[in-house]
Amino acid sequence: MSKVRPDPPHPFFITHPELSFEDALAYASDLLQCAEALGDSPKTASYLAKMAKVMVDRSLECMTPS
Repeated sequence: MSKVRPDPPHPFFITHPELSFEDALAYASDLLQCAEALGDSPKTASYLAKMAKVMVDRSLECMTPS
């Protein structure tokens, strides 16, 4: 019997390629503020923190010349 192997997970949150450095950081800040306010809901706070990481990564991409 062969073991069933799931497909790798798809990214749950992606950014628009034209999102600016400033907007990405502002959005990340908002997401982290919401995550902090949801201390009694760790799953939701974790989800928001992961979204904020995507936004910070996008801001770093904006700083890298293409």
